[in-house]
Amino acid sequence: MSLIGTGDVRTWLGLPDSDRGPNAKILSLCSVVQQFVESYTNRKLEAQRFSTHPDYCYLDGTGRSWIYLPVYPIWYINELAIDSDRDFGSGTLVGTDDIFFYPDGKVISDEAGYFTRGRRNIRFDYYAGYGSGSYPLPADLKQVMIEMIVESYKSGLTAIHETQTPQGEIYYMKLLSNNTFWKETLGRYTKIGCMNYSYDDT
Repeated sequence: MSLIGTGDVRTWLGLPDSDRGPNAKILSLCSVVQQFVESYTNRKLEAQRFSTHPDYCYLDGTGRSWIYLPVYPIWYINELAIDSDRDFGSGTLVGTDDIFFYPDGKVISDEAGYFTRGRRNIRFDYYAGYGSGSYPLPADLKQVMIEMIVESYKSGLTAIHETQTPQGEIYYMKLLSNNTFWKETLGRYTKIGCMNYSYDDT
């Protein structure tokens, strides 16, 4: 599954309406460019449920009343557990009525103990990302991804690969270095380091 549909790419490529058959190359590029953009922005973009992933569900307690989830926009939180022993049994669950979240990933708890300071002692089960719920992929980000896919299709390259020309030269893909607008747009969606407030931060 990809955030960019092959129909959007076909339109930009100017392919005739009669050419609507499966196109493995376009489908593959949609996936590869999305992976490249996610790597560049340091975040997962596509909406999905995060319930057990070690990087996106288990966080260091901040000792404060707030914490940032690594994937956003958030559109639903199923469960929150706070447990210094990291067993996360039923007795460690925090009622969802006691938490409030913002689309940018910030979660606030009304519990007296807040997000207890600790290592990997916070567990979230939540839905977040673009393309589902109330948060479609932003128009500017979608446009950049489509243009990157189209450029990759035309040149025979991908954003993260190298290729050899008929003359034997090695050519590296430089989509971002050749397009300031693309780079600036992706920069606006890059996850900010300070949002990952952790145990060691003061």
